Amino acid sequence: MKKVFVIFILALAAFSSCKKDDFYAKFVPEVLFYEKDKVENADFVTTTLPAGTTQWTVKARVSAPMKLKEIKLYKGQDLLETYTDFLQTPTVFNVQRVVTGITAETTMKIVAVDADNKSTTRTFIIKVN
Repeated sequence: MKKVFVIFILALAAFSSCKKDDFYAKFVPEVLFYEKDKVENADFVTTTLPAGTTQWTVKARVSAPMKLKEIKLYKGQDLLETYTDFLQTPTVFNVQRVVTGITAETTMKIVAVDADNKSTTRTFIIKVN
């Protein structure tokens, strides 16, 4: 009976020391690119534009369980935009940006940072026929 009581106390102590935030703190922000209205394929990381097309709308769903702090969108090495206003939806943000002047293979990059300063970088390649 003593063993059962000791095991019960240890289990209770272990569960009471766990916090909800500690569980979510393990996860980094997630960046998923998509083409249509929503994410359909988590591995969508490249597209090929038809000949003569020089613009593409970059779409990405960025999420972070610990709330988003900052999202930066790059075209190659050039910073196009920084997003920091996440009051409406602090854990999920959809990036949509028309990129013009695409005449050769172009790399788009999103860097997402959460409230705990954990970051994720994901790239998307736009190819031209």
